[in-house]
Amino acid sequence: MSKTDVLNILKNIGDAAGIELVCLVRRNGDTLGSAGDITARQLESFGIMSATIYGAANTANEQLGKQRPEWIIIKGKDGNTVISKVDEYHVLVVRVAPDKEMEHILQDIDRFIVSLNDEWGR
Repeated sequence: MSKTDVLNILKNIGDAAGIELVCLVRRNGDTLGSAGDITARQLESFGIMSATIYGAANTANEQLGKQRPEWIIIKGKDGNTVISKVDEYHVLVVRVAPDKEMEHILQDIDRFIVSLNDEWGR
């Protein structure tokens, strides 16, 4: 899958009602692509911090003998951020408007991750 394909898929997710930002991030913090209103500098920090949060949760679970988290949900009054495991190397980060039903968003994220892994042959 080309970078253009990834960007188009992210844009399609980003066009969904209530999605403010969507970003595909390598576990080292590098951003592969994004859709939404964010500057390059913000995107760099956002990607690094999202990967760090996922890594910290992963380490905490590992120390407890538990599996890696599928999602990390950061709830706020002005919206929610969902960090989702795509595979061993990537996370998907989605910023959601505060009035959106999270159950549907999580289902949409799961469908996207399955299709992305199918495209990547994983």
